[in-house]
Amino acid sequence: MDTASWWNQVGVYNKAVFPMQIVFWVVAAVLIYFLVFKPSRTIDKVINGYLSLLCAWNALVFFLIYGRQLPGTVLGAPLFILAAILFAWDIKGGKTHFRIPEATWQKLVTAGFILCALLYPFIGAALGHVYPETCTFGTMPCPTTVFALALLSAALPEVDRKVYIVLLLWALPAFGKCLGAMGLYEDCILFWSGVYGAVVLIWDWRISRKGGKP
Repeated sequence: MDTASWWNQVGVYNKAVFPMQIVFWVVAAVLIYFLVFKPSRTIDKVINGYLSLLCAWNALVFFLIYGRQLPGTVLGAPLFILAAILFAWDIKGGKTHFRIPEATWQKLVTAGFILCALLYPFIGAALGHVYPETCTFGTMPCPTTVFALALLSAALPEVDRKVYIVLLLWALPAFGKCLGAMGLYEDCILFWSGVYGAVVLIWDWRISRKGGKP
């Protein structure tokens, strides 16, 4: 599929699912508010449920209904189905405790990635991708992955590492987008969120192996 056809399909999809982009965006903003000001185990479950819903939506609606011809569907559909299952399973398992990082630099990085995820369409517009031919949060996999990885990396070490790794498998191959694949330069955000997520995950593993000593 060439670049023009890819963006045309994105435009068809965005028109078809509107206004779910707005619904998912508003829910995300509300959950971030509660995470910052009223964190609790209940909020953990709600966020897990929300992320499970987003992953299921992307697997079923984006990839398998509207995007069956898209080049990323072969990898994306099973990855996001698996991520949806793992997030849903953690509602009961409770491995992930979402929180705001203590270190100032981590707070800034986390906030930066969350804002980039929510503002993906505006970043795309600055790069020449005007709605409906733009990547939208919640209804498309790349900004959704940036958002989820930002929350999971902030929650380390209390995370379900299985779903963390599944999302990294979608984020890290986005390096090709930084080189111009499909004209998706905004997906450099996805790639760097994956790099950051992988680095802090490896660092956390090293600390764990040393018995909690940095």
